[in-house]
Amino acid sequence: MAESEEEKKQRDDRGNDSAAGGLTAGCLPDPYRFLDGSYVETPEDWRRRTEELRRLYQASMYGVWRDGTEEKAEYQLEGGSVRITIVRGERSASFTASVLVPDAALCERPAGGWPVIVGMHGHIQEQLAAENGYASVILDTHEIASDDNKHIGAFYELYPYGREPEEQTGVLMAWAWGASKVLDVLEAGLGKELCISAEDSIVTGVSRWGKAAAVCGAFDTRFKLTAPSCSGAGGLALYRYTSEGRTYDFSTKGGPEAYTYGQNEPLGSLQAEGEQGWFNDRFLSFSNVGELPVEQYMLAALCGEKGRYLFIIASCIHEDWVNAPSMYLCYKAARSVYSFLGLSEHIAVNIHKEGHAVIEEDMRYLMDYFNFHVYGKEPGLALSALTSSVFEEEANYDPLFGHFSEDWHRPGDDL
Repeated sequence: MAESEEEKKQRDDRGNDSAAGGLTAGCLPDPYRFLDGSYVETPEDWRRRTEELRRLYQASMYGVWRDGTEEKAEYQLEGGSVRITIVRGERSASFTASVLVPDAALCERPAGGWPVIVGMHGHIQEQLAAENGYASVILDTHEIASDDNKHIGAFYELYPYGREPEEQTGVLMAWAWGASKVLDVLEAGLGKELCISAEDSIVTGVSRWGKAAAVCGAFDTRFKLTAPSCSGAGGLALYRYTSEGRTYDFSTKGGPEAYTYGQNEPLGSLQAEGEQGWFNDRFLSFSNVGELPVEQYMLAALCGEKGRYLFIIASCIHEDWVNAPSMYLCYKAARSVYSFLGLSEHIAVNIHKEGHAVIEEDMRYLMDYFNFHVYGKEPGLALSALTSSVFEEEANYDPLFGHFSEDWHRPGDDL
């Protein structure tokens, strides 16, 4: 999608690369400011702002989102595998996903069908989920789009990558499209066959696939819950906030009393050959994070709608590269938008001790959170734990966490 002239102009006041309070590029951009300089004042205004943000993310980072209006979804179920075929005009392309459905003799199935977790990959605690009444559909993302800058795979057979902005979709967005196609075939009949509810759907993934999960939830509003894990830069870590060199006390999580973060993933790494295929060409032109017209709490805020939820997962230790403190700041900044919308309970965060993964702790919290908000079931775990983290403790607290929005407009102040 080509960037409009107004969008090209909206790169002022984005910082000056000075380091202050963990910020690497000045102040954090205001999510409430429209491209024309006006401001969000009401939830109705915010709905217009979300469409503007989606255009910005497509133009400057992830490339074009394909909404399926030109497509027909077909499927063939064989045992625990489903072959998904998407037809677009005279073109067609297919990819495979594995399916795991709970045992109805062991779990009580909701009236509308099993809730479903769409995983960008396996090993997301899908067996534990099945034992607790959650179906899983696990993608083979390499069939959808190769994890490089070659732009090959089922997605690119339908939408070849070209030189023009409107012909460019990065790999993260392509993987997100693949998860979206799972909902298409569930709605086309697979859900009825397997007693799976497409409406009660969760998308998740870890690391680069966590980035794709975050993108998917931001663009396919059918997903009820989005749960990116350890997504880092390009996902839900803020580009402008670094934790390099900061020492944290993780003893309350069973970790070390003094853990010093090493290097966080820089913008240049995302633009290097190994990762540049995740994005569109325009993203490669930014020379520093202060030039970016968006920040990742804006992506997180795109899940902020009635009936939808965001569950951010991160890890304390051995996660220097993916910058867990920055993901926590992303949670706090996005939650301020959710609160403005009257949806403060629709966003959660769980920062576990260690593991670049969706670990058992995460899945148990996630299922309790989903069961409570969607089915009204009383949780076995204290969901209040999902509103804070170890980074709020006195030894770890960055004062910026309480002042990140000082330069932001306060919606309604001028009414």
